[in-house]
Amino acid sequence: MLISVGRQYQSMDEDKSARRVLDAAYRLSRPLRDPSTRSKASCALASVLSRESGEHRSNALIQEGLEELPADPRFDLDRVFCLLRSSEVTRNQESARDAVGPILAAQQLLRKPGFSSELRELHAYMDLAESYRTMGRHREALSAFEQASAKLEALGRGDTQTAGTLFNNWGMSLLSLGRPLEAEKLFQRAIEISSGGNQEGVSPMLLINSAQALRDLSRLSEAARNAESGFARGKQAGDEVVVTQSLQLLASIYCLQGDVKRADASISEVEKRLSKVLPAGHIAFASIAYQRALNAQARGNPEDALNLVARAIEMTDALMKNGGQGSDFMPSLLVRQSEIELQLHRTDAAAADGARAVELVQKASEPGALSSRLGRAHLVLGRALQAQGKHAEAHTAFQITAENFEKALGAHHPDTIIARQALVSIANNQ
Repeated sequence: MLISVGRQYQSMDEDKSARRVLDAAYRLSRPLRDPSTRSKASCALASVLSRESGEHRSNALIQEGLEELPADPRFDLDRVFCLLRSSEVTRNQESARDAVGPILAAQQLLRKPGFSSELRELHAYMDLAESYRTMGRHREALSAFEQASAKLEALGRGDTQTAGTLFNNWGMSLLSLGRPLEAEKLFQRAIEISSGGNQEGVSPMLLINSAQALRDLSRLSEAARNAESGFARGKQAGDEVVVTQSLQLLASIYCLQGDVKRADASISEVEKRLSKVLPAGHIAFASIAYQRALNAQARGNPEDALNLVARAIEMTDALMKNGGQGSDFMPSLLVRQSEIELQLHRTDAAAADGARAVELVQKASEPGALSSRLGRAHLVLGRALQAQGKHAEAHTAFQITAENFEKALGAHHPDTIIARQALVSIANNQ
């Protein structure tokens, strides 16, 4: 019962309560001779501990849990439980490239005769989708999310908290692909499920994720409201992850609203907090440098902005070469660098960065898929080509931009209107 309660707390992002209960479950299980209970208590505790920075016992606890189980088919469902928790641990440790293997092993066990479990298969698909998402393999993630959603509906669980978790994670994958219009609808469904008519029941992390989509859709007041609510509740709960993520998001929202002073204060607080718990080369510090570049650009200091975004690119490139994170982030960095280079009349460099951004986004996308990421890359490339006097190529780039923004951001989004205006302007001057 304690394992079940602890897992429920964890699903609600109440990690302190989850750790307290799962710690108790683990201690109670140690004197028992039942391998099933000992195994599940160990693997459940590993999962919640992996969400805490500076906690290093998770891998050992997973190994301990798996070794508790005899090589007997009667314990295969317990093995599935531990394998899925193993995948959670690797995702939380940012080793997502290793997270798929345990899930595939779990799915193989579930396909054995006599062990059919629609609910466990559903959770395996959800974990598989989340692993692909954290690896940046979003096309595979979307396919797994769709399969999990179909299973949810078939089981009559389309309006449960499990569905809310699925919609949240699915929305995050769509955000990474530059499809905030679709993502926002999924986040809203998740909020409706979680709230039950009361906003206090909504996870602060879900509010923050929703705020990201609203920011990308230029609904800045709503985005700020959700992010500030997430920050206040994260601070009240002592959840450092929620606090830092909400502050970083607020920095970008305040910058877009023209309040650079508050944006500077927010990102400085993020850096102070993360410097205490993360190694110097972590992707988070590239993201901080990127936000500082945005702030410098908004203040009218393009040279400072260019230096900062170049630093962020250098850090991200190093991580990618070592097999780490960064593939999702690099196109945004290149687009921003290209924009600043255009400000500084470095046209050739801007065109090169824009072309590389287009190439990276296309490589990560399904053929023919439309997204704001592809639109932004083509927009900056089109501007650089126009500055080079290559009007026919610029016209093609602006046409692609308009098509992508229309689909991903909506017809009335400011960027869609700008793209249409650029298309008309260059057509008149050809």
